[in-house]
Amino acid sequence: MQNATDQLEIYKYCPNCKYALISQTIENEEVKKCNNCGFIFWNKSKPVVSILIHDNGEILMLQRANEPFKNYWVLPGGFIKLKETAEIAIKREAKEETGLDINIERIIGTYLIDDDPRGTHLDIIFSGTVKGGILLSQEDKKWQYFSTNALPEKIAYKHRDAINDWADNRDQHQ
Repeated sequence: MQNATDQLEIYKYCPNCKYALISQTIENEEVKKCNNCGFIFWNKSKPVVSILIHDNGEILMLQRANEPFKNYWVLPGGFIKLKETAEIAIKREAKEETGLDINIERIIGTYLIDDDPRGTHLDIIFSGTVKGGILLSQEDKKWQYFSTNALPEKIAYKHRDAINDWADNRDQHQ
């Protein structure tokens, strides 16, 4: 898996003028800069959302069908689209991946995802509930509800941390 620094190595030429990009430190951050036109590639985190859907203390998880993290278990979620709020994005993603309409309760936290080969992400993880049956998308192989003390071994991203944070604080929010 690539880390954030490795991501900078992918970009070699300026998208504006095609000159070579040079590694530099600007504002205490390693970036790639074009000395010809001044373009700067700021390797910023991409925003993503996930939701911990719970029912009677158990958590819905999906097993990924594709890379990255094929066969790992995850919470439903995905990338925030341009001009979407986190709340709109998680409602869309939950519907796309599970066929479910969600009821958002609260934000569990934000988690830095730095082990995804597609880049660094900032995952805004909500908790919530649903009603109805699951219609799984092609992104995932299967779904299952797990108790917090019997989670699968292979969990991607920082979703295990979010589950633990939710479990540690759920009594305060009920």
